[in-house]
Amino acid sequence: MRLFTPGEVVVRREVLHGKVWSEMPTRVIVDEPGLLAVFVEPGTRLTYPDHHHPHPWDKPERGFWRGHGKLMLHRPQDAYSVDLFWKGDDRVFGNYYLNLQAPYRRVEDGFETLDHALDYTLAPDGTWAQRDLDEFEEQVASGKYSAGEAEAIRAEGLKIEKMLASGEIWWDTAWADWRPSSDWR
Repeated sequence: MRLFTPGEVVVRREVLHGKVWSEMPTRVIVDEPGLLAVFVEPGTRLTYPDHHHPHPWDKPERGFWRGHGKLMLHRPQDAYSVDLFWKGDDRVFGNYYLNLQAPYRRVEDGFETLDHALDYTLAPDGTWAQRDLDEFEEQVASGKYSAGEAEAIRAEGLKIEKMLASGEIWWDTAWADWRPSSDWR
């Protein structure tokens, strides 16, 4: 599959049980063999096709991305992305958000993955926290994941906890200073 061109808009698609669960356009920032970085622009429309397992964000108030957008860093084979968020009128870096998800798979118009609900935040000062454990366990109970899939997701979470506790992160912290092009609309 081809590498995407910086500036190109590609679709991030979540696929659950073989059927599209959600879609969002993203803008490619970097695409090279070891890193796919994409940006979700403020105001991006989020869609949730009909699915037998409704997406938890499928609500009128969650139809568009708000805030300053988010930058998502993906490495091939990682079962998480590192998402960067900014806050306030001055667009100050807020935090890293490690979003557990299936390793991405390239398709012609973008990439496919599946959010695993379990997440971690990492503040600029190095403090971190696990997030959404209750939501993850509810999704396990509802059949979103098999017992084996749930155990693999928990194991990935433990690997992330060890990385965060050691302070040895793989991504360049200079991404916190990254800014989207003013030409993008």
